[in-house]
Amino acid sequence: MTTPSAQSKIVKAYLRLSGKKAQVNRTKETSARGAVPSGPPPGKLYRKHHITQREINGRTVWTIAPREEAGDLHICYFHGGAYVGGFTAFYWNFISRLVDRLHCTVTAPDYPLAPQYHVDDVFAMVLPLYRELVATAGVANLTLMGDSAGGGLSLALAQHVREAGIAQPAHLILLSPRLDVTMTNPGIEEVDPLDVVLGVQGLRDAGEMYAGETEGTDYHVSPIYGSVKNLAPITLFIGTHDILVADCRKLKAQAAAEGVEIDYHEYEAMMHVWMMLPLPEAERAMDTIVAMLTPTQPHP
Repeated sequence: MTTPSAQSKIVKAYLRLSGKKAQVNRTKETSARGAVPSGPPPGKLYRKHHITQREINGRTVWTIAPREEAGDLHICYFHGGAYVGGFTAFYWNFISRLVDRLHCTVTAPDYPLAPQYHVDDVFAMVLPLYRELVATAGVANLTLMGDSAGGGLSLALAQHVREAGIAQPAHLILLSPRLDVTMTNPGIEEVDPLDVVLGVQGLRDAGEMYAGETEGTDYHVSPIYGSVKNLAPITLFIGTHDILVADCRKLKAQAAAEGVEIDYHEYEAMMHVWMMLPLPEAERAMDTIVAMLTPTQPHP
């Protein structure tokens, strides 16, 4: 078991003092004023990468690619934000690192947010986007990736397209994924005192707003209630000090019962979405992702 880095301990102490957890638990109150909309990629990314934008169902879809010729790899990235927050510099910087390390193209949809919109509105946007990427990038080159709420959306979308008879992507990469909006796993309460980012009540409220009239146990909002059979290979990163680890462990066990092995990476004492922070552990996670998505060159 790897000892957490000094940097991660400093970040965790800062997050605890900042009151981030209490802020998350006020999600219902703050969301009454509306979702926090996405900001566009920062200017520095426009100088560094080739960025274009277009619309699907009135929502912006950004495409970020290297200025030089991009490889075949294409990632569709769904941001986190508890279904009520859009893209921020936090997400754009991570996407920029993916482009730099993998020489790939990233499609980043500004999907509809609660409380104004619900899961049906989200799928009405992301499903035609997925069909388009299958046609243009090809499933062999396509990866679905997302963090937190976006990780859950990635898995739910893969489950939906399987049921619809649409081809799977090549990979599913889930970063601290939100797998169950009901928040009923008893293991959550055990981890809650250790989590410096997420609050149970705030996530429960956000999940209810996202679900709308959809049952919380519908796999579209809670993919842990869907099967993982016949999906793309799943890689999952989570930390032991993240309340979502309880459902990630449950998903791993359920997958094993179905005869499916998840490439599961659980990091000791790491907080929510640690793999996107400037930490040594995040660099190790990025190295794992790069190694997995970089095609092996045939020997001459």
